[in-house]
Amino acid sequence: MNSTRSFRGFLIATMIPIALSPACRGDDKPKITVKVVAVLATSINKVVDEKLKCLATEVQKKEPTLTGFQLKTCSCTKLSVGEKFKFPLVDDEVAEVSIQKGPGKNDWIGLTIKPPLAGKIVYESCCEKYFPIITGYQTKNGERLIIAVMVHCCCDKEKNPIKK
Repeated sequence: MNSTRSFRGFLIATMIPIALSPACRGDDKPKITVKVVAVLATSINKVVDEKLKCLATEVQKKEPTLTGFQLKTCSCTKLSVGEKFKFPLVDDEVAEVSIQKGPGKNDWIGLTIKPPLAGKIVYESCCEKYFPIITGYQTKNGERLIIAVMVHCCCDKEKNPIKK
């Protein structure tokens, strides 16, 4: 009799979480992590944030007068295909990012970005690689705004494990 009660208790304990958890519908869209980094660049100094050395080297190929690079903000959210989000940058500026296409061949994701003082940029990105955009926006101190956008989709953990 004791074993029957413990089995019944076990059965109830395991069934309650299953019954109360939200149903997974077939039309649920996978969430894609989008990260936007705001960087301020200047020609006044040569101080480069340690985390931005690679970015600084690439930006200087197009804009050699920019010598100082400072990380200003970094924000992250999860979006589904078709969703938009306005990422805060500096001052009152935002970058609107939307997912146009979910992970396809080689986990590439289609994005649309609307940076400050520029038109929409539509492109495809592989996971965990930053796409830098040199904007035309300048702060009142004359610093140039650069944004870098990265996506990460962990839909298939075997193929695309989360790196720590």
